[in-house]
Parts: sequence; structure tokens; C-alpha cells
Amino acid sequence: APIPPFADQRFDRWFARRGQDRGGTRGRVILWDDTWVRYHEPGIGRDAVAVLEAAGFTPVLAVGRVCCGRPAASRGLLDKARRAAEHNVALLHGSSEPILFLEPSCWSMFKDEYRQFAVPGADEVAARCFLFEDFVLELLEAEPGALEFGTSGGDVAVHGHCHAKALAPTGSAVRLLERVPETSVRWLDTGCCGMAGAFGMLADHRELSLEVAQPLVQIILDLPPETSLIASGTSCRHQISDLTRRKPVHISEVLNRALKQD
Repeated sequence: APIPPFADQRFDRWFARRGQDRGGTRGRVILWDDTWVRYHEPGIGRDAVAVLEAAGFTPVLAVGRVCCGRPAASRGLLDKARRAAEHNVALLHGSSEPILFLEPSCWSMFKDEYRQFAVPGADEVAARCFLFEDFVLELLEAEPGALEFGTSGGDVAVHGHCHAKALAPTGSAVRLLERVPETSVRWLDTGCCGMAGAFGMLADHRELSLEVAQPLVQIILDLPPETSLIASGTSCRHQISDLTRRKPVHISEVLNRALKQD
């Protein structure tokens, strides 16, 4: 698989230039700008910021954070992953601010591995960690008018990420998108994309990666061309783009496009 290109402008630098405090009435939320959003897909982060600000929140970044440790953990480098956990938990503990994740594999590190490492403060931090779509859905279930949508979401299909399926009930993305007017949304009965972080990028694993991906590829090839495809995981989006010529998007992009414009 080809290596994803770097973005022209890093997300964290874009965020710093615009100023962090936009004065939302609902308080601050910490947006975890993962490696892929920061260096490769900053548009996902910009869309998430727009949605959170439209809902009245003040997003801030975790200044001084290091990589969550998922790449190290996936390669068996557990000492390195533990050091990342200790650093990030020390940085984030002791606050009540929610921590929102756009990438499920980063979220699952905080929710699962950090706690398995028994890092002091990991349980407290994990309780504040949410996937972006879960957090927005919880808000709209409590206050349906917190976001105003002005345009149709159209036909949408959702491919779920393995880490999210393992640690949380599925379907929150579907329930969230059903709140966008004139949107037809379905949850795809798909398994692993076969990329699994860097697994599918290694030449020795390519054949197995493609074999694992085949059921997903067939389901996607059968989708009507006008259907938008959502995949929350970076690895999933990369694999799907490489194997099907589809351009899957993150749910933050769909929500931001559907927001009512002033």
C-alpha cells in the first residue's frame, strides 16, 4: 500500500494560528489530534472543530502530548507504549474536561491498554475519553436542538472500526446521522479492513491483508455510486481508497457539511 502523503499544513499549527479560546458556552473539551489528523488529514480535525464550536464547546488541544503508543503496542514494543501512557496520563489527569478522539485506535489505547498497564491515573482519564461521534450523539440525545442541520446528508453507509466494535456498543454513528435531515444511513455488516495499522503496509503481510479485506471490498463495490462511505479509522480509509477507488470520509466531515450555515 502506498504511504499517505503529508498535508500542506499541520493541523496543530492551523489550530494555534486561529487562537484556541472561541468562548463556547458549554465549556472546554480536549480534542486529541492524533498523528494522522495532525500530519496527514487535517481537514478531519478542522471539521470536528467546526462541529464542536457550533454546538457551543471550546475545543483545545492536548499541548505537550506524545503519540498514544498504538504503533509501538501493535509491534510488541510495550515498554515504549507504557512510557507514552505514563506521559499522556500525567498530562491529562486531574481535570473534568472530556477528551475526544477522532481515531478509534488512539481512543482504545486510553480506554484499554493504559489501564492494563496500571498507569496511575489511567482509570480517571479513561472515564473522560469519548469517541467524537459518541460525544456528539450524547449531546443531541439530551438536547436535540444543540446542532442545527440545514442540508441533507444524502445516502450514507458506515463501516465500523474493529477497536470501536470491541470496546463499545455499535451503531452510535448511525443514530447520530439519522438526526441529519433527509439522510438515509445504514450500518455495513463488514469485518476488518485488513490494514490493521501498519500490518497491511508490510510486503510480507500484503497477501493476507488483501484476503482479509475481500469481504469488505465486495460490500463496498456493491454500494450505489451516490452513497457516501464513512470510516472512522485511518487504516480503514487508506485500505478502502487503495482497493476500491472510493474516498471514504470521517463522520466529522459529513456533520460539518450538513450544518446550517448562517
